[in-house]
Amino acid sequence: MMCHRPGRLRVVLLCLSVFSTPAFLLEAQQPAEQQPAAQQQPPPQQTAPQQQPAAPQQPAPQQPTPRPTNPFETVPTTPQPEAPKQQIQNVPEAKPEATKPGQAPEDVIEAIEFRGARRVRQDTLQALIVSKKGDKFDEETLHRDFIALWNSGRFDDIRIEREPGKTGWIIRFVVVERPVVRSIKYEGNKSMSVSEILDRYKERKVGLVVESQYDPNKVQHAKNVLIEMEAERGHQYAKVDAELRRVPPSSLELTFKVDEGPKVKVGVIDVEGNNAFSDKDVIRAMKNLHPLGIPYSIFFENLFDRTYDSTKLEEDKQRIQVFYQEHGYFMAHVTDVTVTMRQVGGAGMHIWLIHPNHIGTRADLRVDIEEGRKYHLNNITFTGVKFFKTPEALMRPLFGMSKGEVFSTAKLKKGIETMRKLYGQFGFIDFVVEPEPQPVPNSDQVDLSLSVDEGKQFFVRRIDFSGNVTTRDKVIRREMLIDEGQIFNNHLWELSILRLNQLGYFEPLKAEDAADIKRDTKTDTVDLTLKVKERGKNSIQLNGGVSEISGSFIGLSYSTNNFLGLGETLGLSSQLGTRLREVKFSFTEPYLFDKPIQSGFTLYVNRFNYNQGTEASILAGQNLLPLFNQLGAQNLLNYIQDGYGGTVFVSYALRRSFARVGLAYGYDISSLKTLTTAASDYFTYLDFEGVGGPNTLSGIRTSKITPSYTYNTVNHPITPTGGKSLYFSFSYAGIGGNVNTLSPTIDAKYFHPGLKRGHVVGMHFAGKFITGYGGRVAPPFARYYMGGENDIRGFDIWGISPIAFLPSDGTVNVYNNDGTQRMQKVYINNQPTYQPVTMTIPTYQFAYPGGDTSLVTNFEYRIPIFGPVVLAYFADAGVDRLTLPSQLALNPERVQELNAEFPQANFSGRAYIAPGTQKIRASTGLELQVLMPVVNAPFRLYFAYNPSVFRGYIQPPIAAYRDDFPNSATYINALETIGQPLPLFERYTTVRFSIGRTF
Repeated sequence: MMCHRPGRLRVVLLCLSVFSTPAFLLEAQQPAEQQPAAQQQPPPQQTAPQQQPAAPQQPAPQQPTPRPTNPFETVPTTPQPEAPKQQIQNVPEAKPEATKPGQAPEDVIEAIEFRGARRVRQDTLQALIVSKKGDKFDEETLHRDFIALWNSGRFDDIRIEREPGKTGWIIRFVVVERPVVRSIKYEGNKSMSVSEILDRYKERKVGLVVESQYDPNKVQHAKNVLIEMEAERGHQYAKVDAELRRVPPSSLELTFKVDEGPKVKVGVIDVEGNNAFSDKDVIRAMKNLHPLGIPYSIFFENLFDRTYDSTKLEEDKQRIQVFYQEHGYFMAHVTDVTVTMRQVGGAGMHIWLIHPNHIGTRADLRVDIEEGRKYHLNNITFTGVKFFKTPEALMRPLFGMSKGEVFSTAKLKKGIETMRKLYGQFGFIDFVVEPEPQPVPNSDQVDLSLSVDEGKQFFVRRIDFSGNVTTRDKVIRREMLIDEGQIFNNHLWELSILRLNQLGYFEPLKAEDAADIKRDTKTDTVDLTLKVKERGKNSIQLNGGVSEISGSFIGLSYSTNNFLGLGETLGLSSQLGTRLREVKFSFTEPYLFDKPIQSGFTLYVNRFNYNQGTEASILAGQNLLPLFNQLGAQNLLNYIQDGYGGTVFVSYALRRSFARVGLAYGYDISSLKTLTTAASDYFTYLDFEGVGGPNTLSGIRTSKITPSYTYNTVNHPITPTGGKSLYFSFSYAGIGGNVNTLSPTIDAKYFHPGLKRGHVVGMHFAGKFITGYGGRVAPPFARYYMGGENDIRGFDIWGISPIAFLPSDGTVNVYNNDGTQRMQKVYINNQPTYQPVTMTIPTYQFAYPGGDTSLVTNFEYRIPIFGPVVLAYFADAGVDRLTLPSQLALNPERVQELNAEFPQANFSGRAYIAPGTQKIRASTGLELQVLMPVVNAPFRLYFAYNPSVFRGYIQPPIAAYRDDFPNSATYINALETIGQPLPLFERYTTVRFSIGRTF
């Protein structure tokens, strides 16, 4: 019998619990398991705060009662005379335990709890709501708290519960958190990379990232972006599905499955209704869909079909309308565009590039146009113009149109912009104009009405600067073309920003964003605060290299373009190597005595070790030292050149312009130390200074003066995006010293924005010429050499020069008839010895003299990749030649001496230029540039292909004849020694790393 008591006890307890449970607990809302919805859910229906009642002494009989009113539902009701204070109806009121009998309960909040929040901190949730511990219990306040939590977007479900505590009510927010996206994957996206997708997400502000809460709206936004990107790449029928996989406990794995479908390209474009313009003219206006090729060419205009993008079709319709309106057809518009899809390819012949015949889909377009009449300007009226007394006089200079001429919307837009700039020069910075063209009915005339709101004329009250930590205020202020108290001239403001950018002290500034402009409409003044961000002022460069042929070198340079924040430039550079040693120090003061006078000086010392075999090896790109050693050490042109000197200069900026005039004076002393007999003869008799005059063995002293003119509107010295510069100088040497030369120089640069935003087109041209006068010629070190990263990138440094042969003599060995060396007995210190028998013969000495004319042109198209990385396509071309061969000649006395010794040679005294060595050289390729803030110059790695090179053997002239030799063996040996062809094979390709820019 005892075994049945536990069962009976359970039955009794169950009955008691059922009768004691309040009715509202049976209707309590149970949280359902939430699944990620396809779209944003509305707030869940709120339930009344649940309370736990005290157990009654005796169960009362149940009466049918209405459903309790939800305190969080704002249902408008008719006011009743006796409204109950308690909104929770038919709920046995449970009083706090601390309430005394006969005393009303205190409706205060004892505590606030949050349940179900794992990732969101309790204090974060508490900060989102208004209710606090100790506040009076208020259902309206809880309603606001509920909405605040729901609008945070963190939860899929929220429920509010309450239960009595010791001193008040315990409020409990039960939440169900939204899942977190743990990973995002893409499948099937063949035509676009994940990085491109993420960049587009950032641009479109999708906001879908890993470790973010799942939001179906963001997922849908991402799908739309993916479909848009696929359409841009020709996949008009692409489909994107988002698949979700739940990762316990509360995460999701999101996978976008992309079905790209066929790639669609633009097929035939048929234009209908065009009578004024041809189909080609209209198609050219369709920038997005017209074929790629060479514009206005007969055979190469339609080389490649465009990818069809339906989203760009509307833009091209607008472009066609704009094209017509720019030519006077004001009412022209595209009435309809019909797109027809067709399958192509697979059958017929296949010709690569010309007719590839690939299988694919083509979208044929039929564009229907209604041109209408060609309109002309009839009357023009200005409304609101007060500053100019005769505004009609502005029509021709501003808009380029007058009565009776074709009405062009392009001229109208340009005229409005010009008019805005004109008013801006007089301080009307809030100027607004609204054009209203009205066609005259039943005619081809247009009446143009310009409604103008001039605004107020503003003056500058104060100019301040911010961000210039190192740069002094006066350095910035002296570049400003507007001053306090003057009219705020927009044009001068833009020029001031350009002048600041040209300094290179700051990050590039834009005129529209460079300053905070605070208007005071009461006094008609503005306060300007120019915001700058300083760049690194110091530039450090280190380079070096080791070569089996040319030896080793190391170079170090330091410069600062804003010394002590005063805008002064200080530079120190040195290069130490086997061939060249050079040290240079320079200083520039941009504003002497606080005047726009730039001055400075340069001091230098250098030594150049010239070895003919080494230089020829560098020029040929291969080791020719063994070949030149066969000629004999004394027959090589080896010497050491030492030089030192300095230059002082001064320039003055023309008022309110970008032009400067300058004057420089330089003095240089150069001397040579010959290392071989051939070098001694070369510099002794080469006509550098004239008959009987001094030469480089005793010292060349050059004293020259150089006037110059500079015009520069390039907007930045390191990263230019626009502007042009022109430099012209004329050097005159002959004021003191023993060198008489004339040397004009011209250098021009041009920069312009490219085809897309951020792209830059750059062009450069440089030309130099030098000649002697007064019976003297230019010294050898003053001539020009080309090649390297500063002019033609694909060639070696100083690797381009004419190759010349000068009359001379040389020594060769005498052979016996059987080909053995002929020896003779000589006595040295009374001891007999045998030495080879030699003879002197007429020869032509190989020389690498440089040219007197240098012309070079450079082209670059710079494309920013990311951050400081830029990819540039370049093309270089130039020529270095001896335009005046008479400037490279022997001393007449030396020529007479050679002709007296070798009358059969009949030397003329002129240099013999090797054919083909003065041809135009060209180089093209790609250059990767990385701008380093510390160096303030781009590191660059470039690959160059040289389409125009010299590759062959250079045959020196033969001045000796067979009759001059005792036998054939000696003659053949002489030809092999002094008449052997020299190889010169310039490379087709070059890969090189350097620091700096070509221009």
